[in-house]
Amino acid sequence: MASAEEKKLDLVIVQGRSKDAERATIPFSLAGASATKHGKSVQVVLMFDGANLAIPETSEKIVAGKPFDGNLLERIQNVIKAGVKVAVCKPCLMKRGLLDKKLIDGIEIISGLNLLQYTYGTEKVLSFT
Repeated sequence: MASAEEKKLDLVIVQGRSKDAERATIPFSLAGASATKHGKSVQVVLMFDGANLAIPETSEKIVAGKPFDGNLLERIQNVIKAGVKVAVCKPCLMKRGLLDKKLIDGIEIISGLNLLQYTYGTEKVLSFT
């Protein structure tokens, strides 16, 4: 469980898709807006097929187009810089043979138990699966 010193999360976003550019991009757009415009503490968790998004070469190729600027790799890097925590499910990486791949800097590998702990006491949980 989170220690008393850790800031309680206001929002957890679970991302489970990677093949549709719009569906892959929107969770990061919402996370960035929540953190930068509303001062919320946000965690994005990449699960299922969404685990692919933790790989830079994959995210770099995803471009949703207007109204979204740039590629998904740039968006993920920007939300991490803005203070959004991004994590990826370890079993999901393992299932896809990605556990030994380089991840985007700042992405943490977590277990299912970690995901449950993030949701305890969280104000909102959004799921894009």
